[in-house]
Amino acid sequence: MAVVDTEKYRMIRRLYTVEGLSQRQIARQLNVSRDTVKKYCEGKAIPGERKEYTPEKAPLRLMLEEEILKIINENKDAPKKQSLNAKIIWEKLIDSGYRIGESTIRKYVQELRIDKPEIFIPIEHEPGESMEFDWGDAYAYINKVKTRVSVFCAVLPYSYGIFSTVFPDKTSSSFFMGHVMAFEYFGGVALHCIYDNLKSAVLEGSGKEAVKQEKFKKLEAHYAFEGIFCNAYSGWEKGSVENLVSIVRKIAFTPMPNVESYQELQEHVARKCLQYCMNHRIKTRTRTIKDMLDEERTYLLPLPAYPLDIAEEVKANVHSDLTVRVGSTKYSVPPEYVGLSVTVKISPFNVDIYHMGKLIWKHKKGLYPQDHQYVTEHYLEILQRKPRAIKNAIPINKGIMPQELKNFLKLCKDRDKNVQLVNILLLARKLDNDLLLWAVKQANLTGVPNYDRVCFYVEISQRKDDLPKTIETEFNIDHANLEEYDQLIERKSKV
Repeated sequence: MAVVDTEKYRMIRRLYTVEGLSQRQIARQLNVSRDTVKKYCEGKAIPGERKEYTPEKAPLRLMLEEEILKIINENKDAPKKQSLNAKIIWEKLIDSGYRIGESTIRKYVQELRIDKPEIFIPIEHEPGESMEFDWGDAYAYINKVKTRVSVFCAVLPYSYGIFSTVFPDKTSSSFFMGHVMAFEYFGGVALHCIYDNLKSAVLEGSGKEAVKQEKFKKLEAHYAFEGIFCNAYSGWEKGSVENLVSIVRKIAFTPMPNVESYQELQEHVARKCLQYCMNHRIKTRTRTIKDMLDEERTYLLPLPAYPLDIAEEVKANVHSDLTVRVGSTKYSVPPEYVGLSVTVKISPFNVDIYHMGKLIWKHKKGLYPQDHQYVTEHYLEILQRKPRAIKNAIPINKGIMPQELKNFLKLCKDRDKNVQLVNILLLARKLDNDLLLWAVKQANLTGVPNYDRVCFYVEISQRKDDLPKTIETEFNIDHANLEEYDQLIERKSKV
């Protein structure tokens, strides 16, 4: 059969369709075989077009595909993080005695479409309709220590207005505080809030079957939104916030921030999110995030009269070492509460301790397990009664105290420096706190501070206070009569 190009194909179709010639006449006129005309005259074939065909599979391949499907079915109930991939399947086949390359098995698995992604429908949100939440992780230098922090993210999918903040952990108190901060940042609440099946919000189940935690129900009620939970392993159901975690890492944690505290880091992250909202535009949208966010804020539900108290409350007993336990961390209280029951309110950065409704002490929350918070002054009375314990007392060596007192312990060369520190702390019961810390600072500046030097500077300060508040600065001066000296000078010049 002759090779037919596009021009000859056009002539065959035209002579047959337009001029109505027979196949014999077309073959004679174009000098081609009748079989060629028969093939192309009705447009059932196009020159150069390859006919697709499905080759028969070799017996070995059929056997391998059957084994692959068998392995997959045996492991279909495995957790997602333990799901099979092509390499694991290949290793199992090798263990079963097959001799075949990994790349071949990878190709078979791909063609069987075992690991094809789940199909989903693109979703478009109305303004104020939904807000999505998620957790991520990032690193920052906090007080010169490289620290892994938990990043709480929220996004309004309509405008892509974003918010993020950081916490030391992903506990329920951090989860709820993140919500309160996000709602206040956006100036309102969306009708629906969308989540993964986070333990802080879900007691059990997932998706429509999720059973909500009681504290989450209170948050939901106070801010008048409806919580919606994704089906297991269906991150695409909240695709906006899935991308947001990586965006926040890029705009706020690259390069790693270097800050003094979590509060400073929170301010840094919030500022970067605000800059993103003010200056960015999504490529697929004609309007900027700022313009769409300004519009969306008018559709958000109003904030309640006051923010929800997110602190977690627990009952605890004060132990004989003057501490209450929160997890594996101890927090000290004044000695008069030993043996009593107290209420501990735990928030992401504070642990507040109450007795009969009265706040008895406010602690900063420990940043890691066993980051015990001993306040040195709580132990002064017992240390007075047991002075031999002062040298090795943990509340002295690792207690919470002003930086001036910590510096005193580092600089003092005396063996009884802990005893001296206790005596300094006892002075605080008689003196103004600022005055005492000033005296300690002055003693530290000498390079060899001790209790006596602190007392010396206290006394100097008190003497200054006894001086008159105003000092006379005008004086009457009797000037000498210099006329006689002038006369002597005149006589000498004449001589």
